[in-house]
Amino acid sequence: MTVSDFSTASTIAPPLPPERAERGYPANDAARPSFAAIVASLHGRTGKTLFARVLADYFLLSGNRPLVFDTDFTEQTLRASFPFDTIVLDLSETRDQMMLFDTVAARSPEARVVDVSHYVFRKFFKVMHDCDFVSEARGRQVEPVIFYIADRNADAYEEGRQLRERFSDCALVLVENVFLGPLKEKTLRSAGYRAFDSHELCMMLPLLDPAVAAAIQEAEISLSEVITRPLSRSDGNPFAGLTFDQRAEMRGWLMKVFRDIHRVTRAAQSRAPQLAPIDY
Repeated sequence: MTVSDFSTASTIAPPLPPERAERGYPANDAARPSFAAIVASLHGRTGKTLFARVLADYFLLSGNRPLVFDTDFTEQTLRASFPFDTIVLDLSETRDQMMLFDTVAARSPEARVVDVSHYVFRKFFKVMHDCDFVSEARGRQVEPVIFYIADRNADAYEEGRQLRERFSDCALVLVENVFLGPLKEKTLRSAGYRAFDSHELCMMLPLLDPAVAAAIQEAEISLSEVITRPLSRSDGNPFAGLTFDQRAEMRGWLMKVFRDIHRVTRAAQSRAPQLAPIDY
């Protein structure tokens, strides 16, 4: 069974703007691989959607405007940040499951970011496994990477371990969110946690001041603008109501995370030597 066996259109996905709908693979870019970031967490409230948003802004600032998929059909939090680049899907519908994997695996120069809701975590990865998505995507010059955010519970690490084994042909990046607090003693002693002792692809979401942490999750704030807008104490037009120091902290946090994303994506790319280099 392949992804392409189930090609279908979704009635849930909003129409893309003309400039997105008309984009194709340039003739001289036909062999250039694109990147598909799959962001997942077993439980909710782990910072998963925020990280998916940061990933999308990373690609955007790298000159590769991403296509974003929001699988939380009820809340649609990620879509609020990227209303014209996001497709919302209801993964309880087989049609939308196939539309998602078909589109993510399609040959295209665009990066893709999939925010996997914890409500559909197991359903998503079952379909991903059953349709042999990784092989299908690589055959179309798409390199998938799973970004897995573990919380403080032992079962989250055990699920991550099983996910890594189940998709041994796909790079898995373990993302530690420091904001979640210290690990539980039970978690530190668990086999699932110890299985990641020598895991090479790891990155961290550093701490933020609580006020800045709350602000960065507001959909109205453009993280790209936080980076690109000049930072000046004499700015008479405060950005999103943030002080100079708060903007500086948010900007520094984003730069740290962007550097970590750059590092792990290059390391993940090196595990797929059959693909041409990704050049964002």
